[in-house]
Amino acid sequence: MTGASGSAHVEPYDGFLLIELAGEPYERGHQHGLALRTQIQMFRDRLYRDILFKRGRAVGVTLAALLFGIVSRMHPHVPRELREEMRGLADGAGVSYRDVLLYNAFDDVLHALALLNPALAPLMNHRFIAPLIGRLACSSFVLAGPRSNTGRPIHARNLDYFLCDGFIDPDGVVPQILRENVVVFLVRPSHGRPFVSVGWPGWIGAVTAMNADGLSLACLTSPVSRETPNGIPLPLLYRLIAQHAGSLEEAEWLLRGARRTIGNNLTMASGPSGEARLFEFTMDRLAVIHPSDGLVRATNHFQHPLTVELQVGWVVPNSEYRLARLDELLGPRAYGVADAQAALTDTCSVEGAETEWDCLQNPGTIYSTIADPARLRLWVRANDRADRPFVQLDLAARLGVREGVAAA
Repeated sequence: MTGASGSAHVEPYDGFLLIELAGEPYERGHQHGLALRTQIQMFRDRLYRDILFKRGRAVGVTLAALLFGIVSRMHPHVPRELREEMRGLADGAGVSYRDVLLYNAFDDVLHALALLNPALAPLMNHRFIAPLIGRLACSSFVLAGPRSNTGRPIHARNLDYFLCDGFIDPDGVVPQILRENVVVFLVRPSHGRPFVSVGWPGWIGAVTAMNADGLSLACLTSPVSRETPNGIPLPLLYRLIAQHAGSLEEAEWLLRGARRTIGNNLTMASGPSGEARLFEFTMDRLAVIHPSDGLVRATNHFQHPLTVELQVGWVVPNSEYRLARLDELLGPRAYGVADAQAALTDTCSVEGAETEWDCLQNPGTIYSTIADPARLRLWVRANDRADRPFVQLDLAARLGVREGVAAA
């Protein structure tokens, strides 16, 4: 638990750290920065040395100016509470505020890079971008109703990330660092709901999260041609949902009301209602997919007629192959947590697939999680080593809930 001194409590697990934060925004950011100071400074140093200045000072200065120029367009859309938390984090870690902001907006910034800089636009055609988005190979599914043998939603995801574009990260530095530095944050904010999220040092956003009201979420990149830097970075939007939404309806309301930046898929599950959703959206369109016979599944492309038309020419085959593999693995019967773990670590592919990127577990897999939001249980597996196990975390008591959020 967070002590009277305001220091964070850190626990090591097999493949990741769990850190508990609490209090006002600046306070919990400062706790975060102090507790993970060494790792955050390492992230900062690797960002500048191995990515921004990899090709020399001239290129580094230019690239840094472009990235920070883009993130400055996003900054006005970041709520004050999250700005204060990032300021506390920067002060505690001894790094600059703008570096922390860039960490938390990195994917959105890369998507916007060519849009703000016409000189780069010729690079951002489909022949260039296909290898890049072809390595963003996340997968997620929710088993609910007749598909769950627990009677409760089982929400699973693989987070995959690999920038193989030959320019931004030619040596695969980003996935290596992410795999080796997975952190589970358990946050009890002064305002809003306690929540847990899976991220990295210096990260206040959420791409995988579950809150004390039994709402879980997992996001997946789903690229489209029309995106904007004039909005809130999506990890920070998902953080707001984790902290302030108590139901799928409230989450949808926050999504619809936000100024969104890039294309994304968002799978969500509610422990109390037993329901699930897939939200597919761009900067100006949002579609909702309900479970089919208790199953919701997503990879890196759209499935709803309202959004499919926006992605013509941008869907890479490995996303379709992974979705087909999920259908093979999750046929019309009930499954449990062990089955979900087996699916996430599956390295087989469907007929016609050609590469290892067509598999659910692939070279870009950073970590895997399974959430039981009704019981506030989370299984986490870091993918820095092949022998890492899934580690079960029973979080109800730590989130201030005695028996979970739904009856068995």
